Amino acid sequence: MMRNMKLMVVFSCVLSFMMVAMVWALDRPAWIDSGGEVLRQAMSEIGASKADPNLLVLTNAGYGTIDNQSTETFLDTAQGETGCSMGTRSLLAVHTGIQEPLFCALFRKDTGKLVFFKWTGKGFDQQIIDASPDRILTPEAWKKAASGIIGSKMFGVVSLSVTWAENPPWPLLLAATFHDHFCPGLNAGYMVGQYLTKGLPLGKGEKYVFVTAPGKCPADALQMMFNATAGKASGYTMAISNQSLKKYAKGGIPPWIVAMRVNMKSDTCEGRVLGFDWNKAYGKTGVKAEEMAPPGGPQNPMFWVARAKISRILARLPMDELLGYVVELHQFSGKASLADQVAGGDPYAVAWNN
Repeated sequence: MMRNMKLMVVFSCVLSFMMVAMVWALDRPAWIDSGGEVLRQAMSEIGASKADPNLLVLTNAGYGTIDNQSTETFLDTAQGETGCSMGTRSLLAVHTGIQEPLFCALFRKDTGKLVFFKWTGKGFDQQIIDASPDRILTPEAWKKAASGIIGSKMFGVVSLSVTWAENPPWPLLLAATFHDHFCPGLNAGYMVGQYLTKGLPLGKGEKYVFVTAPGKCPADALQMMFNATAGKASGYTMAISNQSLKKYAKGGIPPWIVAMRVNMKSDTCEGRVLGFDWNKAYGKTGVKAEEMAPPGGPQNPMFWVARAKISRILARLPMDELLGYVVELHQFSGKASLADQVAGGDPYAVAWNN
């Protein structure tokens, strides 16, 4: 009797395993095998061994789709084929919209070689790029590489790759993958976050409320660092004219962010109006203001090269120095409801009147 029961348990376990395997086989996306194959080819092309500390994998798996199917399973495939992982900061998921097709890039920081591939409708197409900073961060090389299948993903993939190689702090790297690229505005937002943790730290029951005006890249860094989202009534952006900004500028530095520490229990709001000294950043990194705004704007490769250059250098500078780039323009305080007033109109006018 006991033996029969054991046999029934074993049979039941085997049957369950077979049923799970059948369900997985039915649910297994048709493109996953070709995705694994192209990953193996890319590993061979890049010449990296599994779990090589010089290797980075970037992918929008989990965000992008293939034929309206979600792609989160590719994250497991990528980890299995490359040995890279989130825990070692070597497998990074890049935030894109769900309308974007799956893409992946392998970057080897010691050689600068980058293999990029993406789903093109019928399969994966691949492009090989020399992404060594001294090679790719020139207008000529940038334009040539961007004409390939990497196309509009050029700035995101290259800026993330070359800046990752500088070993930036994890919160900054995480913000960049959410933002889908590295840019100096994102770096500046991270600096503001660090500035606040020292100069306006949160106590028990307190939260930050941010108003970024004009709405620019720093907002995404602050959102990621402090979970400050519009849905939680703690992160706002708004348009504001340059003429209005000039009214509140000091020493040629206009305001950029209103940061408020709000305590609902004590009914208090303490705020700081902050700007950023770009001249200090340009002087330290060697990137010129005119390179950031070249003739033709985004159509000029220098527009992107300059942003990748400055982000890469800022990411490796000591925080004690970077905090000196954040400029405090004004302090104000009031009741907790003041945060809603700041977010409801010209934030600087409200701040200066309190």
